[in-house]
Amino acid sequence: MQRVSSKAVHAFYDYPMHNPFLKHHIKQLALYLFLGLLLLTFSRSILTWWQYDRLSSFNQLWFIFVGGLRIDLSLLLQLAVIPLLGLILVQVFTTSGRFYGRFMRHYYPLALALMVFMELATPTFILEYDTRPDRLFIEYLVSPKEVLGMLVNGYLLPTLMVLTLSALTTWYFYRLFRTDYGLKSHISGSALVFLIILIPVFVLGIRSGLQHRPINPAMVTFSQDRMLNTLPLNSLYHVLYDVYQMRHEASAAKTYGSMPTADMLTIIQNEIDSNQLIRNQHIPSLHRAPSKQSKNNKNLIIVVEESLGAQFVAKLGGQPVTQYLDEWAEKSWWFERLYATGTRSARGLEAITTGFLPSPARAVLKLPKAQHDFFSIASLLANEGYETSFIYGGESHFDNMRGFFLGNGFQTVIDQNDYQSYEFMGNWGVSDEDLFNEAYDFLIQNTGKPKLTVIFTSSNHTPFEFPDQKINLYEQPKQTVNNAVRYADYAVNKFLIKLAQNGFFKNSVVMVVADHDARVQGAQLVPVSHFHIPGMIISDDIKPFKDRRLVSQIDLAPTLISLLGIESPNPMTGYDLTQKPLTMPGRAIMQYGNNQAYMTDDVITILRPESQHLSFTNINDNLGVQLDQADIEIPLAHALFSSWAYDQQAYRLP
Repeated sequence: MQRVSSKAVHAFYDYPMHNPFLKHHIKQLALYLFLGLLLLTFSRSILTWWQYDRLSSFNQLWFIFVGGLRIDLSLLLQLAVIPLLGLILVQVFTTSGRFYGRFMRHYYPLALALMVFMELATPTFILEYDTRPDRLFIEYLVSPKEVLGMLVNGYLLPTLMVLTLSALTTWYFYRLFRTDYGLKSHISGSALVFLIILIPVFVLGIRSGLQHRPINPAMVTFSQDRMLNTLPLNSLYHVLYDVYQMRHEASAAKTYGSMPTADMLTIIQNEIDSNQLIRNQHIPSLHRAPSKQSKNNKNLIIVVEESLGAQFVAKLGGQPVTQYLDEWAEKSWWFERLYATGTRSARGLEAITTGFLPSPARAVLKLPKAQHDFFSIASLLANEGYETSFIYGGESHFDNMRGFFLGNGFQTVIDQNDYQSYEFMGNWGVSDEDLFNEAYDFLIQNTGKPKLTVIFTSSNHTPFEFPDQKINLYEQPKQTVNNAVRYADYAVNKFLIKLAQNGFFKNSVVMVVADHDARVQGAQLVPVSHFHIPGMIISDDIKPFKDRRLVSQIDLAPTLISLLGIESPNPMTGYDLTQKPLTMPGRAIMQYGNNQAYMTDDVITILRPESQHLSFTNINDNLGVQLDQADIEIPLAHALFSSWAYDQQAYRLP
């Protein structure tokens, strides 16, 4: 009896919470969890109040805050796994715990400071991209010069506030999480048991329940508004989740669901005339497209305008900002329903120069398997004897443009480092006028070869820097998107006039097209109207007309190749618009974050990651009434093909 009593007393004093070392660190863990929940909930409350007008009902607040609590707990417990494992290791290996104490002295303050920094940076990111920080937040870190310049020139005050408040909170957290290095670990079996019991508690919290899949952003989705669906998330979780998803970015099947490869390829091949298909098992989309033109060795000049959406073009129902484009609309093959494939320059350049379908992965400009032997119109035209070049006003390493283009058919890349002189230099490079002057000087060099020249502008980019005294400002102050668009319009007009005056329209096909719209946002799963962009093709041989067909950016490259009279095999899946009747049923594919829209004249289908896919009626190229059943076979096949073709390296010349 005495022996039992003695054991019971010993067990009582050996109970973990009577272990000073363990008690101290459990208290610090609890403080970390409390502060994390407090600051993330406070930030979510402020953001929800800011975006409250976008809520359709008061009930949506319930989804935001309950879903937010689940996400926050999951993140905080994931980060707390390291402290928990550390405590277990201290007990297992019977160490003093002093190293652990020193490590935790920094771990908790820095983890909380990182959350604070991400939440403070969120409002500025929302203003620019209408979503919480996501993978773009990480991707932009590889271009610190351009991003720093954009922040300093466009968001100086918010940037200073974020850095100052982040520094102050970091200092406060360090004072709060003082560790007594004098505490030594008291090794005990009951302490180890106590910590091991915490493991299933952590697992439940991280998974947020016992459901088949752990919690993810799809589980807290409640709206068709992409921005609102990020409110239950927190910004650190959103970025980390996107980084995690990037491991699978080569596979749309893991994002949207799968179908048999043979069925997918059949659907894609059905988009191509069976008489044109070249049965190549390694390049299933390879075909020889006929042209109504004979090979004419005309120059191909492509001007890609930065962030120039239809919202700025009166001829497309937008604001009257682009006076000169509106005039050129009457003198060109003008596209009234042209849609970009994405919201980033890399995505637009991908579609324009390669005709490649968009995917939930990054644009192929950045993907490793696409850095060599990936199809581009430059590789095709180089084989036809063309001199191929890419000319940019900024630094061409941005978005890996230089690496991708030089590896895939572009023989020359000119960027701001190659300019001998220029009038104006902004954060993103020389002004559009300087760019066009450089391009013109390059074009008039007689090499005896026809030229493909892709020219990419940058003046219409945050922080909207351009030369003074060039335009009548659309509004005050100067550095606004409308004024930058007006300057871009002015500069491209000067370039087109110079081409016309010097006979280039006789021996060239010239296209002007936007890469994407500016600040794509809206209270929809995919804000289709913000993918609407201007585009036109000019040549003396092309009769001006307004094309009212539904057209995707991926249709432009096949059309341009046809206008040059080139019939060489290529793997592009876009339509040659010169071969299609004006009554053709069009389609456009748009990637918006992790959602992909497939729009026809009648229906818009939205593919969503780990969620039910939806179809809506198409009302004036916008989401109409949701249909009872989503027809996803063709949309899914197009999403899957891009990932499959990239992974299998099946988008190339034979």
